[in-house]
Amino acid sequence: MTARRPLRIFYLEDNSLIVFHVEALLEDLGYVFAGSLSSFADLKRNFPQLQMDAALIDIDLADGRTGPDAAIWLKQRGIPSLFVTGQDATAKANAAAVLGIIRKPIEPEQLSSQLLLLEAALGS
Repeated sequence: MTARRPLRIFYLEDNSLIVFHVEALLEDLGYVFAGSLSSFADLKRNFPQLQMDAALIDIDLADGRTGPDAAIWLKQRGIPSLFVTGQDATAKANAAAVLGIIRKPIEPEQLSSQLLLLEAALGS
């Protein structure tokens, strides 16, 4: 039996303190932190160079409330995502774009359980 490669999780978030926190949580859970950017525009511009299996996406980014658009854009490219947000109403209104929602402040147990959904969706 061969061990599977850990999922590479990308984070679209404009608050660097939250990014550092989530990076540590992801690595503690055995995932690979695949980097972060602060806006949907940056994601589109840098996408060819990025290597990710899935993404965590905040609703409000450096270029506005573009997280839902980013989630749809990634989904169209075969990359599943989760919202990580305190914007409950907006997240629920755009729930079809993602596999789940992680509420801020981020609890490690909730992050872990939602990441298992990503793994299941990817067949990992």
